[in-house]
Amino acid sequence: MSRGSRSLTPARTRRLLVSSLAAAAVAGGAVASSTATAAPVTPRAATVTAIQAELRAGWVKTTDAPTGVTVDLPGKATLQKHTERILGQDVTSRGYLLETKEGFVVFAVTEVPDTYDMRLTTELQSFMEGVKEETGSSLISTGAKETTVEGRPALDARIATDEGERMTGSTRLIDGDRYLVQVVSLGPEANEKALNKTHQQIVDSIRIP
Repeated sequence: MSRGSRSLTPARTRRLLVSSLAAAAVAGGAVASSTATAAPVTPRAATVTAIQAELRAGWVKTTDAPTGVTVDLPGKATLQKHTERILGQDVTSRGYLLETKEGFVVFAVTEVPDTYDMRLTTELQSFMEGVKEETGSSLISTGAKETTVEGRPALDARIATDEGERMTGSTRLIDGDRYLVQVVSLGPEANEKALNKTHQQIVDSIRIP
């Protein structure tokens, strides 16, 4: 893909961002480091039942087999893999890509070298730079907040395109010790509310062994 300054026009936005977000999450994320709300609240039984019903209506439990990390996604994902040599080790990343009616989602797991000092803020910046490298255009991130997921450090942030067709979404990065876990959700600004709900259900479902 040639590089340069190229606007994310409506005709190109989805094609470029679907491929570039997956590439950036898979290749750029781990190796360059939380947006959460307040403390988690135990859902009421009715809420749990509603979510389970929605899962039965098309959501798919997806497992990253090498690590055992699982997540519920709103459909069957397409797998992309990437391996590169970092700090003397082969580092493999796997991205699970899914388009939805609101936009699209990438769930990525990247194995990291034993001596790698993971910093989620650095990983977020690396991801943003990866998107720019792939498309020649930029995303912006706002409201990054640190949190924890099952006792593990995590980072949540809002993301958006800064030119062309306005796209908004969210990302969560989790320090899984031996690997980096990331979820990216992005879609047209008009779908923001529905996409936010989908993103929250996805990140709430992540389980790290």
